[in-house]
Amino acid sequence: MKINKKTSALLSMIGIVIIGLGLYAFKAHPESKANYTAQPRWENLEVLPQDISKDSLEHLMKNYATSLGVKCNYCHTPSQDDPTELDFPSDDKIEKEIARGMIKMTNEINATYFQPYFPDPKPKQVHVANCVMCHRGATNPEKYLSQMGQMYKTYEADRDNRKEKILEQQQKE
Repeated sequence: MKINKKTSALLSMIGIVIIGLGLYAFKAHPESKANYTAQPRWENLEVLPQDISKDSLEHLMKNYATSLGVKCNYCHTPSQDDPTELDFPSDDKIEKEIARGMIKMTNEINATYFQPYFPDPKPKQVHVANCVMCHRGATNPEKYLSQMGQMYKTYEADRDNRKEKILEQQQKE
């Protein structure tokens, strides 16, 4: 199959143009650096890392709010300048200090019981402890947790243990 010289030249020119455009796409554009603004230092961020990005911080705060079934104003007070805005650095609410203590607690639990065993956590279905594990959408999980003793039965010889027997049989097979 012969390709004539005109077609070959046309394909070569198209290839050169595509390569040129591709190289131009990777050229550093100085104007993009001019528009860059560094992440400002967070005000009154005591437990979370100072280098956390705005997106990560917002995602984390939304996760806390969802886990406790609250909105941002549960921990943050309204701004004195504009009551429709929240004053995030303010420590006027005790709930914010409690949240810091809870963050420290979950960090310690994860560092002690989960990170040493990663990637083979014990128990298998839990990789990290987080707020929703206890709170389950409630600000005070005391009522839920106070019933834990009733939820988990202790071993009794005469109780119905059919499920355990089935599991034992499956393991033997």
